[in-house]
Amino acid sequence: MNLKKALLTIVCINITTALILSLLSIWGCTVLLSQVATDGTTAYIHSGSVSITRAPETANQVIAAAEIISIIQIILPILIYILALFSTASMFYRLKLKEPLAVLASGASRIIGNDLDFTIETKSRDELGQLCTAFEIMRKTLLENNRKLWRQAEERKRLNAAFSHNLRNPVTVLKGSVKLAKKSVENKTVNPGQIAGHLSLIEHYTGRMERYIEIMSSIQKLEDIPVEQECIPWDALVSELEHTIYLLGENSGKHLNFCASGYPKPVFIDKSILFQIAENLISNALRFAEQNISVTCSVTGGRLELSVTDDGCGFPTTLIQNGIQPFQKGKEDAEHFGIGLYICSLLCEKHGGGISVRNNKIGATVSAAVTI
Repeated sequence: MNLKKALLTIVCINITTALILSLLSIWGCTVLLSQVATDGTTAYIHSGSVSITRAPETANQVIAAAEIISIIQIILPILIYILALFSTASMFYRLKLKEPLAVLASGASRIIGNDLDFTIETKSRDELGQLCTAFEIMRKTLLENNRKLWRQAEERKRLNAAFSHNLRNPVTVLKGSVKLAKKSVENKTVNPGQIAGHLSLIEHYTGRMERYIEIMSSIQKLEDIPVEQECIPWDALVSELEHTIYLLGENSGKHLNFCASGYPKPVFIDKSILFQIAENLISNALRFAEQNISVTCSVTGGRLELSVTDDGCGFPTTLIQNGIQPFQKGKEDAEHFGIGLYICSLLCEKHGGGISVRNNKIGATVSAAVTI
């Protein structure tokens, strides 16, 4: 029943009960009064005869008792109706209000405490039951909104980490180019062609950084990074890739070996994505390698594959078993975010390829493939 109908039903039941009890109490009092003579005379009825005996000494007590019964006859129905009123309120509260209010109060308390992992259940279909249902819908909406905010915050965290991470490698290349140009000037072995090459590289990477900043500022998550493929001669791509790799490892004190297979045709590829992948893989290898890093680049079955092998400690077992995850570090390092491999994996997938990792007897190998 709805609240109005339930209240009317309880009121009718209690009023009917009170009326019956009141009539019974009045009838009972009337019977008692009929047994007591109001003039102080008590009548005794024997078989076949009636005798009337006056008891002067008890007359006052009989009159007092009769008066008390008369008062009770008036007060008792009033008390019965008062009790019926309280009974109505109590029954209505216990049957219709107590449980839904407790559920709502508990739910509100948990929501205030930022705990949304619960369910508001109700067995009734009255107004309070509908209110509990609306409360449950509100809880689900809040939970979904919170999850959406958490996902957005996580995406923003990944985006910021990727932004900071991917700017390091172009900056490293720029530093290397500036250092080479400065060394040439200091040694007085200035070659106009070399200086022009260094300036061209600096200009190229400055433009790349500018474009990268614009892209990262306009997207909401890493998956939104656009892929803009262009036709590039294979030899020119390999030459630029080799030069970038050696610039990244110039001051590392480690030996880098680059090998690229021949390919007669130009490739259709997003060069900025390829270079981000290569730079991240080389940077990771430089961190973990003991002495030697080997880089191979080849085209097989419509895919360009870039493999980087180092002689370091290899990948953690959890990474091999669970796959590449964001913010997963091979070792504790406050300067690194543990997102380089994840960015490479994401960029490879955006470019129609993928990434694989494996441990060798000595060191590890990462292979990244993109569709050309």
